Amino acid sequence: MKAAVLAALLAAAPLRPGQLGVQATAFLLMEARTGQVLTQHNARVVWPPASTTKILTALLVAESLDPDAVVTVSRRAASQRQGAGVGLRAGERRSVRDLFYAMLLASANDAAVALAEAAAGSVEDFVQRMNRRARELGARHTHFVNPHGLYHPLHRSTAYDLAVLARAALHNPRVAEAVAAPEYLYPGEAGPRRLVNRNRLLFTYPGASGVKTGWIAESGPCLVASARRGDRTLIAVVLNSPRVFEEASRLLDFGFDAYEVRVLARPQQPVAETELPGGGTLQATVAVELVWSVPRGSRVQLQPRWEVGLQPPVRAGQPVGQLDVVVDGQVQVQVPLVAVKPVEARPSTGGLWRWLWELVRRR
Repeated sequence: MKAAVLAALLAAAPLRPGQLGVQATAFLLMEARTGQVLTQHNARVVWPPASTTKILTALLVAESLDPDAVVTVSRRAASQRQGAGVGLRAGERRSVRDLFYAMLLASANDAAVALAEAAAGSVEDFVQRMNRRARELGARHTHFVNPHGLYHPLHRSTAYDLAVLARAALHNPRVAEAVAAPEYLYPGEAGPRRLVNRNRLLFTYPGASGVKTGWIAESGPCLVASARRGDRTLIAVVLNSPRVFEEASRLLDFGFDAYEVRVLARPQQPVAETELPGGGTLQATVAVELVWSVPRGSRVQLQPRWEVGLQPPVRAGQPVGQLDVVVDGQVQVQVPLVAVKPVEARPSTGGLWRWLWELVRRR
């Protein structure tokens, strides 16, 4: 079983702790390593994503363009004056790197258009790529109309989908480096301009590592935030809150303080065994490493459920059932079990003598 499939299973079993005092219209907290949802509210409600749209724009640009490549600004990009921008002029030549940081730190809409055109030839073709990639990543309630996030009635996403997109983007080193940058010196004719990251958590929250702010009148203040402590990264999404930074911090604190990551099972290490009809012991394991976030101090049990009618012969790697992860008495996730090694069918009594005779004869 592929790791992506396992991650999808984990994400399907969100935990719902008590009230956290977060007043946003929608919010979600995700464990980046597994995609597990730790807490959420209205996470599937469709909402204008504003400039958090640029998370996916950045991922596609990072995958498509060399940072040292030079982009000639089009009239369309230069005319994008609504909302934030860096004042691009038609015919101006800018490096992909400069435009990339302007888009992510200063939320420049003109830079987003210039990058989209450079990556796909036109904004329309780039948007098609965005929607296709969103579906591939599992952001099924997302539909984008532009690369920057300015309002359009058909431009929409959800707190869950934005966390999924951020998780994918953070796996790209170029995106991860840019969204964690506190500032960037943007070259200009009169000298470099200092672009300061609009994500205030980078300056106030220990371990903050991204990702993107957003605001339009129709969405209210929005934030997709990430923070890293040790080998853990959490992603918090807050949509429509006048205190997005405070509420994102509260969600991140909750995740780091109340949960711990445990490695529950590794491939080839038996986690369960059973005796098969006719003889033979079957040992089972997981196909990929099973990692799960659990409340600190909780009791975790791994309970196998075997396939009905299972009997030899069984080949190594054959699906043999599923493993229930039970946290404090409640099943949180189910993952496939596979055989560690083969279990051969035992011959019948008559066949046993023939098998022994053949064994002696061959010697």
